[in-house]
Amino acid sequence: MKVKPLLFLIHRWLGVGMCLLFALWFASGIVMMYVEYPELTVEERLENLPALEIEKIRLSPFQASKTIRTESAFSSVKLTSITSRPAYKFESSSRIPYFVYADTGELFSGFDEKSAVMVASFSGFNKIGSSPSYEKSLELDQWTVSAGLDQFRPLHKVNLNDAAGTELYISDKSGQVVRDTHRSERFWNWLGSTIHWIYPVQLRKNAALWNDVIVYISVLGVFSVVTGGIIGFMRIRVRSPYQGKRISPYRGWMKWHHIVGLCSLVFVSTFIFSGLMSMGPWGVFSANTSARTQMDRYTGGDTLQLSNLPLPEYSILSLPLKEIEWHKIQNQPYYTIVYSLDKKEVSFSDSSNSSQSTLLLSKINEAIPQLLPSSKLLSMEIIQQPDDYYYSRHNRYRPFPVYRAKFDDPESTWYHIDLASGEIVNRVTDASRRERWLYNGLHSLDFQFLLQKRPMWDLLVILLSLIGFVFSLTSVVIGWRRLIR
Repeated sequence: MKVKPLLFLIHRWLGVGMCLLFALWFASGIVMMYVEYPELTVEERLENLPALEIEKIRLSPFQASKTIRTESAFSSVKLTSITSRPAYKFESSSRIPYFVYADTGELFSGFDEKSAVMVASFSGFNKIGSSPSYEKSLELDQWTVSAGLDQFRPLHKVNLNDAAGTELYISDKSGQVVRDTHRSERFWNWLGSTIHWIYPVQLRKNAALWNDVIVYISVLGVFSVVTGGIIGFMRIRVRSPYQGKRISPYRGWMKWHHIVGLCSLVFVSTFIFSGLMSMGPWGVFSANTSARTQMDRYTGGDTLQLSNLPLPEYSILSLPLKEIEWHKIQNQPYYTIVYSLDKKEVSFSDSSNSSQSTLLLSKINEAIPQLLPSSKLLSMEIIQQPDDYYYSRHNRYRPFPVYRAKFDDPESTWYHIDLASGEIVNRVTDASRRERWLYNGLHSLDFQFLLQKRPMWDLLVILLSLIGFVFSLTSVVIGWRRLIR
């Protein structure tokens, strides 16, 4: 007799406290289906990056690195552009980037307002009718709180003053555009991601606090749904209905809350639970082993020997090109010439020829077993199109075709390797497969049999979200009436 009143009390006040947030979650989720949080995607970055002016290159990576006095080993090297000048990007093993101009060997160390506007002017974002103007220097704001931008701060904000209201964020560490937003995107994100992720900059800039807030609010949401489900089943009568052949003892909004809550219980509970899982609380999706050690066996180590890097014969390269990036596989260096997202060429020597891609494929096949040498390589298959474990979401670029290598280690590890560049795209373990289903599957319903038949996915997700919103709305009305008493 004491447990039942306590159950009702817990559900009532959890409902009062959570009902409005539930309604906002469902409504903002629909917005996020079509307008995601601002991001400079891989495609946007390459498309709007100035073409590499190779005739200005005077120094090799080894020669340019002499300017950097604080580091002697680098895990990655890339030739890119800062405004119209070629520059090397050296990244240390601690992910600290250094930029050195390839024409003079000068270390890039930030720039002033005029230079930031110049970067915007040279970028592909600057269209006819634009008139770039400097806004301000900042560490972060509502659209740049992502941890991925930490290595590029501080940022310069430049307004293009175009019809779309485009604003660019340019890194003082790299001299390149690292984020773009436009007016419509910013407006809808106030109604979408900012609400859905509880993402106001004042909270999000304290990552640990924001993480705890999301986790424990989600836990309370799960308790609210579970207690409501128990009460709902306790109060429903089908075989021996209430007076008037009613299956629910309630009337009005309470009745709608009872019936709609039971009908949507599975969806609402999985939605709230998967929202909790999105944070990977308490390390539930942490792998038992480090991918770094395994990947080092594939590449031959996490540092590049700059004096041994092969250099392109610039005079014979096709133009225009965007970047040149150096890699290593089985301790043998090579480079990738990037013309666009879908057009790349690899070479292990100073001169390119048609056998280079064949050589890369041979190297990949030799290197894959070294990822986990003590485990059996069960299979290697070529993935040509998205499936439930390798697909793009939230504008995340996924190259095709890729190798999928499966091992029989305790974590049932899979690796995806880009056949065009030889780079490891990602690692998939039992933990990440659980995350894929318990978070992405339950929260976004991103199953390929739905995504490949759009708008079936859109209609289903919108319908379920509207049902969840209606259910939450009944809670809001009931909670408000309870409070004003």
